[in-house]
Amino acid sequence: MNETRTATNERDLYRELVGLLGADGVLDDEWSRQFYATDIYGGSEAAAFVIRPRSSEGLASAVRAATSAGYSVIGRGGGTSYTGGILPDRSASVIVDTSGLDRILAIDADNMFVTVESGVTWQALHDALKGPGLRTPYWGPFSGGQATVGGSISQHSILWGSTAHDISAASVLGLELVLADGTTLTTGSAGWGAKPFFRNFGPDLTGLFLGDSGALGIKTRVTLRLIGQPVVVRMASFNFTERAAMSRAMAAVAREGVAATCFGMDPVLQYQRVRRASAMQGAKALKGLVANAENTFSGIRKAVHVAVAGRRFIDDNGYSFHLVIEGQSDAEVDQKLAAARRICLAGGTEIESSVPTLLYGDPFVGMTTAIGPDGERWTPMHGLFALTEADAAWARIEALFDRHAEEFDRLGIVAGVLLALVSTTVFVIEPVFYWPGPRTIWYEGMLNKSELAKFRKHPPNAKADTAIAEVRKELLALFAELNAMHMQVGKKYRYLEGMDPAARALIESIKAQLDPDGLMNPGTLGL
Repeated sequence: MNETRTATNERDLYRELVGLLGADGVLDDEWSRQFYATDIYGGSEAAAFVIRPRSSEGLASAVRAATSAGYSVIGRGGGTSYTGGILPDRSASVIVDTSGLDRILAIDADNMFVTVESGVTWQALHDALKGPGLRTPYWGPFSGGQATVGGSISQHSILWGSTAHDISAASVLGLELVLADGTTLTTGSAGWGAKPFFRNFGPDLTGLFLGDSGALGIKTRVTLRLIGQPVVVRMASFNFTERAAMSRAMAAVAREGVAATCFGMDPVLQYQRVRRASAMQGAKALKGLVANAENTFSGIRKAVHVAVAGRRFIDDNGYSFHLVIEGQSDAEVDQKLAAARRICLAGGTEIESSVPTLLYGDPFVGMTTAIGPDGERWTPMHGLFALTEADAAWARIEALFDRHAEEFDRLGIVAGVLLALVSTTVFVIEPVFYWPGPRTIWYEGMLNKSELAKFRKHPPNAKADTAIAEVRKELLALFAELNAMHMQVGKKYRYLEGMDPAARALIESIKAQLDPDGLMNPGTLGL
């Protein structure tokens, strides 16, 4: 079936796609073909076309047309990933920009679920649920102003609500998706014609398509569970002078189950974030504090307090740990906060909670967070570890950084670490790199001109690029040695290697069943 890409073949497919989606639903200009074939870290061969379907039916027809012509198809959400999962591996490819699938289809407060099209952003969903006083248990990553629900569940996603409610997949009740031949598949109770209220009727088919990085299908609709908004929210922050002391505290907080959201930073990363934070972002966050407060007076008082305390403490401190604690009453939250303090004060000191307070007031930061304070390139990696293994893994990562310290200093590379807790079992370690280099087309497409104007332009820097590539390769090897797990597997992290042989045979047979010609995002997951 895999036809060679030819001019005639390409023109025929273009005409067919335009007939299905309209002229504005098919992009074939060079800039679009290159931009959509990039992620945060880099790019690949430009796609032949980018399509923007406005309906599930349109997407299904377009996918059928593309794969029938021998073209691969790749689903793309907000484009905020960094492991190559949305990058084509060949020129005969069609990238599906799902941002046109942006409708919130149903908010069912009586049955406590919400159904959205896959291109809805987490911010749009969160804003729509505020009126009814509802929220999804997991409610988005920091990049939720750009990141989409469909993209996040395809890659797996964490942050807001993850310490209490696990990763994005745990909030999903069912899916509608398009397979490689254009077939539409529905999972969960909706697959039997019932309301989409239940996921686990027999074997969990929904889970099969979560975290697949788009290797098995393109999501078109997602149903998520709802919970009520918390009545009481309090923040706490703690400083630790030693890495191991913070690791112990974080693990104990996870076991105790007292926080809704937790994250931490090493000294290098928090200094970078302080340098990058702008007065405009701070003002927007303070407005959010007032808007989200239980009453206007308390909101103004808290905003003034945070503004005065500001970020002055953070430059001179070591490892910082930040908690968001939620509940339905003062008594519940007080009890949880007391437990968190007992744990953290055993090895650290409490500091002003400006960081989690500001972030909670404006939870979905702009994509300027993906660029360094002086216009540097930025890319993260990550590993997921068992609670008792996390500190040793973190120490190995720090040792790797230390081995490259002289080279990093010479080339202007900065390496830090972001930490997070997921449910009661997972310790997330996310190494983050900044380095001087020219902005890629990804930055030009994600940030507007006024935002870009605030940052310095850097000339080509092949030595720094090579150093970053080498360190990323070393980190991948270290993660494999440590048996780290990963979200956002994409085309970067190991998946098939080291897998139980029977499990590997099963996933390969599922891929062959759903995508016999290997045209649904080929190369992702190593499939």
